Amino acid sequence: MSARDNAVLGLELERFRYSGAGGDTLGGINLSLAPGSLTVIVGDSGSGKSTLGAVLAGMLPRHDGDELEATLRLAGETIRHTIGTGPRIDPVGWARQVGMLPQDARHYLSGVRETVEEELALGLENIGVPRAQMRERIAALADRLGLHALLPRNPAKLSGGQERLVALAALALDAPGVLVLDEPLAGLDSAAAAHVAALVGRLRTGGAALVLLTRSLDQLAAGADRVLFLRGGSCHPADTAEAAGAMPKAPATHRIPRTDAAVLLEFAGADLGYPGYADPVVAGLDLRVKAGECIALAGANGSGKTTVLKAAAGLLRPGAGRVWNRTSAGGAVGLLLQNPSDQLFERTVRREVAFGLPRRGPERTRVPAVLASLGLDAHAETHPYELPASARRLVALATVLVREPQVLLLDEPTEALDADGLARLQAALGAVLDRGGAVLLATHDEAFMAATAHRVHRMEAAGATRA
Repeated sequence: MSARDNAVLGLELERFRYSGAGGDTLGGINLSLAPGSLTVIVGDSGSGKSTLGAVLAGMLPRHDGDELEATLRLAGETIRHTIGTGPRIDPVGWARQVGMLPQDARHYLSGVRETVEEELALGLENIGVPRAQMRERIAALADRLGLHALLPRNPAKLSGGQERLVALAALALDAPGVLVLDEPLAGLDSAAAAHVAALVGRLRTGGAALVLLTRSLDQLAAGADRVLFLRGGSCHPADTAEAAGAMPKAPATHRIPRTDAAVLLEFAGADLGYPGYADPVVAGLDLRVKAGECIALAGANGSGKTTVLKAAAGLLRPGAGRVWNRTSAGGAVGLLLQNPSDQLFERTVRREVAFGLPRRGPERTRVPAVLASLGLDAHAETHPYELPASARRLVALATVLVREPQVLLLDEPTEALDADGLARLQAALGAVLDRGGAVLLATHDEAFMAATAHRVHRMEAAGATRA
């Protein structure tokens, strides 16, 4: 029997083009996914990885203007698409056999369930799994992923990493024969990443075929059957040099700040939490951030890193203790959220970055320079949601930098960034520090943290310790 005959999912894609696009996004791609296999597809932001994943998952073509010429084979069924006229895939029926974890994991969650346990039960309810068996399966998966503490939590109030973990758990419970995972380790702490790696191994042992879409080779890619690089819309086998080049590169460290530098931000015995919760997320936090200093907040998902950033931005008031913004008169504090979608709502990149600025004055004149510094000047009239994930994150960063904050707050800033985006982020941080500002960032990216931060503040749930 040939590999093609044994494939649980096959794709022969001649070309795919989005409605209204000037060229093809994908072309000349042939994939054959065998049961229990792991195929890793590596590509920069904008290379078409997520588009390829959506084609495999039956989510594209989506609009009448989308053009797909391809043959898909799934569970003995062959579907032939011709340009603009091919048969539509039944997305519900296809999803039972091919599941996709999107890059923005919240898109996989229903948004209507009050607890994580209820969210995980949703797919099982839809297929009529008996309640006792449902509870048993959820408990077993919670054991494997370390999710028990999250089961009673509201899915809308999870950290970004916890959200991704829950979405992956929900996908695994649905048990499709093919799983497409788009950046599954983004925003996860080391323990959660290890749980995911173990789950991937179990899924493969159970016969599932997995496709991993990623910007760089990570621990999941180590056991791959195939590693392919997506360039120019087509997949190519990786050679040794290219595989080495796909590993993330740490940026250069900036100069050490002066010991007598002014304190710009200070937490003193601060308890930080949210209305409706009896206990603080972070208790007794003591932290001082000086001019010219970059401090990284590190810790497990849910340890309170985002909570600290929100308090620093004035979005949360401490339940006890004090939080002081000690910036000079008019000194701004700027926050980049973990999910750029939470900060983007205008029709063009230029309008987005200029939003809220005075019509006349120095702030508005900074817009072209900020766009150029982040490599966005060519996209000034583009809708932010038409950009790849890396550029979209840089747009969100530009909306913060244009105000020249004295304290820059960043939540998982390297998520979705390709090599060029990472270099531009590093240059932006350097500019803030060089003009006497400070940076406080939360990240799980150990390489970026080690090369960028002057100090690392290690967080624990309901407390913090300094390393």
